[in-house]
This record gives sequence, structure tokens and C-alpha cells, in this order.
Amino acid sequence: MIREAERSDKDQIFDLYSMLVPNRKEMNVVEEQIETIRRDPNNFLLVFEENGEILGTVTLNICLQPLHGFRPYGVVKNVIVHENYEQKLLQYIEDYCKSIECHRIMFR
Repeated sequence: MIREAERSDKDQIFDLYSMLVPNRKEMNVVEEQIETIRRDPNNFLLVFEENGEILGTVTLNICLQPLHGFRPYGVVKNVIVHENYEQKLLQYIEDYCKSIECHRIMFR
């Protein structure tokens, strides 16, 4: 199941990020920041969960700009997911971006 992250996901998200950046001492996943992202209509911290275990996470930022009228673009960052589930998570992002008429999705 793909869903927005919740405060209680903090430790599992931290473990995933530790695989992405193994030697980053300043890495800090904060429950309040997860909640701030959750309340923001243009920012998403998504998780892929199966049987209570978070197997992947990704950040999606929807960016407003004037170049294409009201069509935003999406920026995808911090993708870390078990290879068997990567396609599902990325397809979810693509489908969401299409549903809000993003003109582009960028991976950073």
C-alpha cells in the first residue's frame, strides 16, 4: 500500500534514509517535519508499506510556476525502495502528477 507518511513512521524512514546516505551524521528525521509535510498540499512524503513494514519512501514536491499557465511540475527526491516495489511507487507518482496536469516530472 502506498500512503502519506505519518509521525509514527519516523524510525522506519530513518532506517531507509540510512541506506541512502550511510555516513551522514547530521541526518535527522523529525516527527514534526513529517507532519508539516503531511499538511502541505504541495509536498508529499510517501511510503510503500506491506504487512506493517515500510519498504520504500519518496519525496514529491509539486512546484507552481507561470510558464505553463496553471500547470505545475513535480520534483521527485530521496527515492529509496526495495527493487521489487520501485515501479509501483514511481507509477503512483506519475499517476498523481498526471491527475493534477503536471507538465513535467523531474528526478533529482
